[in-house]
Amino acid sequence: MRFRHERIDARPPCGRLSWCLTTDLTGNGRPDVVVGAQGRYPVVDAGGRELKLRLLPGVDRLLPRFETNLFWYENPGWERHTLATERDLELDVGAALHDVDGDGRLDLLVGQGHDHTDVYWYRQPEDPRDPWEQHLLTDSFRKYHDLAVGDVDDDGEPEVVGLSQEAEAVFYYDVPDDPTVEPWPDSHCHVVDEGHRVEGVHVGDVDGDGETELVAGTNIYHRNGDGWRRETVVEGWDDVRVAVADLDGDGEDEIVLAEGDSPIYGTHPAQLAWFDGPDWTPHLLRDDLYCPHSLQIGDVTGNGHPDIYVAEMGLRENDDPVHLLFENRGDGEFEEHVVARGIPTHEAKLVDMDGDGRLDVVGKSYGPAHHVDVWYNEAD
Repeated sequence: MRFRHERIDARPPCGRLSWCLTTDLTGNGRPDVVVGAQGRYPVVDAGGRELKLRLLPGVDRLLPRFETNLFWYENPGWERHTLATERDLELDVGAALHDVDGDGRLDLLVGQGHDHTDVYWYRQPEDPRDPWEQHLLTDSFRKYHDLAVGDVDDDGEPEVVGLSQEAEAVFYYDVPDDPTVEPWPDSHCHVVDEGHRVEGVHVGDVDGDGETELVAGTNIYHRNGDGWRRETVVEGWDDVRVAVADLDGDGEDEIVLAEGDSPIYGTHPAQLAWFDGPDWTPHLLRDDLYCPHSLQIGDVTGNGHPDIYVAEMGLRENDDPVHLLFENRGDGEFEEHVVARGIPTHEAKLVDMDGDGRLDVVGKSYGPAHHVDVWYNEAD
């Protein structure tokens, strides 16, 4: 298994890169790369010592004036375009692409981070290279680690799902007839659960009962009349990334969890496992990872079975971050391969970047170093 690394951008215009998404914005058949950032995290070398500029008096207020938090890279060539020019954005991982206004073009949904209350959607213009128009969706919660779009209530229309960590809420919004109303009406908001601080989200029928469930962290929410019933997949796990697929070919979905922030923000080295319903029996793949905040499922090897990809962060503590692929041999058997090592990534995605029919990897670091990267799948 062979992957070739390419650095898309060695100097992005912002610190703390939060997320990356891919979609074909230009219509040339190649996925472009959209990146959002928290910012305010530059570190410089001062005589061999790290100097965190944001900690200097007054600098934290000045930094947003010189940073661009929303931008995208045009494939091929990787020309960088500014998506929006608003300042004081401090975007968390929560982001999703969806045609909010029904004009046939994908729009961007983003959520703010620590101590911030806003979720915005950005309308894509006819020429995506022009500035995208910002609209406030909600300011009712605080810190949005994950956003997703899906038909949560099976009414035939997609909803916007959010996980608010600081408000400890799982919620979704019906899209109003006029989505440019600011904010969206409270009557369109539905709170699924409160009192649980979670991350990692999936919308889909995970138990095969014909109804849509909402996976949020290590919980599955099932509709129960006018309310929701919470089922726990596993106890004792830290904050997780979530992926869902039929891994063992039995026609039913399994849930994959990776403790994306452990051990630096957790209680132990990170675990990676897949869970088989209906009792969610765990199948542990690793229990010694460092912040594997990238978790994706796709047929990377081309053998017809969905593989599991994870990759570690750096965060100044992990000098040898590794990207791992668990090749699915069928019947729930996996073989571990190293895709790359030595380059940290965060929220990386599996996508065919060059049109050769093979899934590649595109991602970006979180910090302190900032870069955007592609690993091209050159397997025979």
